[in-house]
Amino acid sequence: MALTANAEVDHYVDQEIRSVLVKGAAHIYKGAFVVIEEASGYAKPFVAGATAGTVNFFVGLAYEEADNSAGVNGDVSVRVLTQGDYGLSITGGTIADLGKKVYASADDTLSLSAAAGNNVFVGRVQDWISGTEFVIRLHGVADADAV
Repeated sequence: MALTANAEVDHYVDQEIRSVLVKGAAHIYKGAFVVIEEASGYAKPFVAGATAGTVNFFVGLAYEEADNSAGVNGDVSVRVLTQGDYGLSITGGTIADLGKKVYASADDTLSLSAAAGNNVFVGRVQDWISGTEFVIRLHGVADADAV
C-alpha cells in the first residue's frame, strides 16, 4: 500500500553503541563479546560451545558491565559497541591472517576458526599490531556471517 501522507521515521544517529536488554541470571563484564540468544531475544555473554547462528548471534562488545545475575529477562540493559576497529588478541594469530574472519569462542577469546558452528562470527582482521595483537573490525547484527 502506498503512503497517502507524510510519515515520521526514527533516525538513530549513533550507530556504534546500542542498548540491549540482558537475559535473566546473566552477568556481562565490560569488554565481553555479547550475543543475543535467539530463543529469548535477550543479551548474554558468549559461552564456548553454544551453537552460533541457530542459538546466538553476535551483537557487540560490551561497553560497560551489566549484572542481571539476580534479575529476570530485561531487568537490566547493557550498552554494546556494534562496529568499529578495536585492538584485540587472536589465539594463534599471525601477521599472515590479515583480512581473515574472526570468531569468538568465549566472551573473552577470539580465534580464526568457525569451529563447526560452535563459535560466533564477530568481524575481520584489519591490521597486525604485534604478536597475537590485531586490529579487528567488528561486524554486528546486520553484517552477520555474510562478509
